[in-house]
Order: sequence, then C-alpha cells, then structure tokens
Amino acid sequence: MVNLILRLIVTVLSLAGADYFLDNFNLHGGWVNLVWFGIVLGLLNWLVKPILVFFSFPLIIITIGLFYFVINALVLYMASLILPGVLTATLPGIFFGSILISFFHWILSGIFRVRKEED
Repeated sequence: MVNLILRLIVTVLSLAGADYFLDNFNLHGGWVNLVWFGIVLGLLNWLVKPILVFFSFPLIIITIGLFYFVINALVLYMASLILPGVLTATLPGIFFGSILISFFHWILSGIFRVRKEED
C-alpha cells in the first residue's frame, strides 16, 4: 500500500514537473485534479498500455524502441479525454510532455526507491 501511494506521488510530481517546464502542456484545477489525473494515468498504464505495446511490438522493434514514446503520448492523450478540462496541450506538447513525465518518473522512482511490484 505504501508503494502504491509512493507511485502516485511520483506520478503527480512528474506531471507537475512537465507542466512547469513545458509551455504547451498545461494542467488545470490544482492538486486535486492533478491527483485524479495521476490515478487515471496510472490505471491506463496498467490496463491499456500493455495491450498497445503488444499490438505495436513490430513497430517498437523497427524503430529501436522510439515508438514506445508514441504509445506513452497516446496513453496521456486518452487520460486527457477521460478527464476533460484538466489537461490542455498541443500534439507536440503531449508528445514532449510524455517524454518529460517518463524522465521525471524514472528519476523520482530512483530517489524514492519505488518498486515495480508489491511484495
């Protein structure tokens, strides 16, 4: 349970970092909406992203893994469709936002020592 809360905190901080550093990636509604957006993003990463990765595996291989960034952007876009009005971003904003969120998530997971699976 603690690991799940840490992962949510890391996701919310990553979203806030992308919002801070990118001009065309704007999150609205304060911390409450940011937490809800992090929950929806986490659920989509858990449910939808493995299906997208499975069906686009040949593209991921051909592009040497770069298509994975497109999948991350697509999941972020789906989260913005589920919670309308929380994220306003352009297409490049969503793409670079997903890259920046992934980078911040990777760094913060190392700092907070967040594990992938619960023991």
